[in-house]
Amino acid sequence: HSSDKLYPVYDNRYWWSDAWDPKDYGRDFDFSRPFFEQFMELYSEVPQLAVINDNGVQSENCQYCQDFAFGKDCYLVVGSWYIRDSFYSTGSNYGSDMVDCHIMNNCELSYECMHGFNLYDCRFLYQSENCSECWFGLDLKGCKNCFGCTGLRQKEYWMFNKPYTKDEYFEKLASFQLSSYSGLNRLKQHFLEFLQTVPKSHIHALNCEGCEGDDLYNCKNVYGFDIYESEHCQFVDRINNAEYCYDIIQSGNPKWCYFCVTPDDSYMVAFSLWCWKSNFVYYSDSCHSSENLFGCVGMRRGKYCILNKQYGVEEYNSLRDKIIEHMKETGEWGEFFPIELSPFGYNETVAQEYFPLEKASVEKSKWRWSDDVVQDFITEASKDYQLPDEIVDVGDDILDKVLICELSGKSYRIIKAELEFYKKMNLPIPRLCPDERHRQRTKLRNPRTLFDRSCSDCGKELRSTRSLEEDPSVFCEDCYQKHVQ
Repeated sequence: HSSDKLYPVYDNRYWWSDAWDPKDYGRDFDFSRPFFEQFMELYSEVPQLAVINDNGVQSENCQYCQDFAFGKDCYLVVGSWYIRDSFYSTGSNYGSDMVDCHIMNNCELSYECMHGFNLYDCRFLYQSENCSECWFGLDLKGCKNCFGCTGLRQKEYWMFNKPYTKDEYFEKLASFQLSSYSGLNRLKQHFLEFLQTVPKSHIHALNCEGCEGDDLYNCKNVYGFDIYESEHCQFVDRINNAEYCYDIIQSGNPKWCYFCVTPDDSYMVAFSLWCWKSNFVYYSDSCHSSENLFGCVGMRRGKYCILNKQYGVEEYNSLRDKIIEHMKETGEWGEFFPIELSPFGYNETVAQEYFPLEKASVEKSKWRWSDDVVQDFITEASKDYQLPDEIVDVGDDILDKVLICELSGKSYRIIKAELEFYKKMNLPIPRLCPDERHRQRTKLRNPRTLFDRSCSDCGKELRSTRSLEEDPSVFCEDCYQKHVQ
């Protein structure tokens, strides 16, 4: 939260404590005014978490992570839970030792991987499952010791989709000099070029039935993207273990939730943001372990409250029903909070990452734009320090150095746990800052749009996140299996 926001911001440990009471901000509902107007007045006064995480409560040493829970020793991780010893990653759950990864589940020792499931000791794997000790792969399943391959099943000692003996494989692997930045970067570019020449399926889904979207795992009757172990959900993005949910983004274990942001471990929550472990909560923000709330902000273990004011059970039910009727008359009931009420500028949010807009377009829509967004910090690099090409030549003195990103010019540093990871994985120090590495990964993601296509082999009509411009040919599942080895 930038300093121009109206509401107070509390340190996370203090916010989660009993040192303050959200009910102190309670107020009566005014039936002569719209609901959203009254809610925003409450929202502008109730203290907000500095960042959305449970550090000091359920997480340990993870204070610089956002939308994060149940973790340990993580740094700059977003939208994740139940992980440890991980850095600069997004949407990664139930794992450890993940660096520069995106949408990973049950993975360990992973670097620059995306959309992975059950990976161990892997680097630069995309849309792959149940693999170990693999480098540079797309759509690998059950593979070990494979390099630069796509569409392989239960293979070992393959390179660029050709089989090798064990000795040949490791001899060739050593010749690549992957512990050096120059060697690793050369092979990465070669692999990305190789990807342009290989067959691709119109959708990436594993053990799914009646689903549409992309990157789906063990799902049934789902429409959305990046979804694990879920069923009967529509218009959802980055969720796991969800049931009967609609219009949900970034959540774990939601049940019967509608139009929410991160209703983790919640049941029957609607039109709400960041409400964890809650039941029967409507139009609320940052309410946790609560039930039967309407229009509340910052409640913990709250019950039968409206606009943070306490009511008895019968009084609450009666007033709630009257407010709903009032909202139907004003046209507010059933609608999410209008974007015009967001305290954040469009360019302060990841909306700008998925759907980039210029300031003029945002203001034309009468949305907020922030001119005070913190820009990349530029500081002078450590004088006379030459970053070694090989990881074996990097000493602990690098922890005191300021490095400069080769693309953005932004300054960045290497933290101790990060250096230990690179040495353990025999990887060179990255030449790009964490933000720029994230930007490069986003370029590899398919858009969150489905295009009407036809199979390049049999002509079957299908829908795919792969556009005609980016991928001139895609295959339906049956035809794609003909290319799988």
